[in-house]
Amino acid sequence: VNRPVNQRAAKLRGWEIGGQYFFGDTGFGVQANYTIVKGDVGADRAADPGTDVFALTGLSDTANAVLMYEKYGWSARLAWNWRDEYLLAANQNGNNRNPYFVEAYDQVDLTVSYQLTDNLTVAAEAINVTGEDTRWSARSYNQFVRVVDQSPRYMVGMRYTF
Repeated sequence: VNRPVNQRAAKLRGWEIGGQYFFGDTGFGVQANYTIVKGDVGADRAADPGTDVFALTGLSDTANAVLMYEKYGWSARLAWNWRDEYLLAANQNGNNRNPYFVEAYDQVDLTVSYQLTDNLTVAAEAINVTGEDTRWSARSYNQFVRVVDQSPRYMVGMRYTF
């Protein structure tokens, strides 16, 4: 019988700082946050490629900065989002023990909505407006794994509240 078992322990530490401020009664505002996450284990890029490693996946620092407008039924947000490099996977099936890292990236998102009535709101959203791609690497930056081509995504919608 072969099955995964939680055999090790790890500790996470981190903090987040954030704030939001509107400029008087103008409807304009700013919002920002920064998060730091650290674990006491990580993937050793120089480890023996034939052995399993114990590592926490998905941990990375992140930051967001947002310009906002909220007035006269309009709501608009222009956001810059950044994520630092993080471990995506380790100990792949078969003979591949290479860790896969997603390299640091950022993107810009835009959301605009308008409240037509007390019950009906229409909205438009653009995710990753500049079409930033993500790059994966393995043991070093030069050990390229893949590029995830991320074109912008556009959505429109409406919300009705009963």
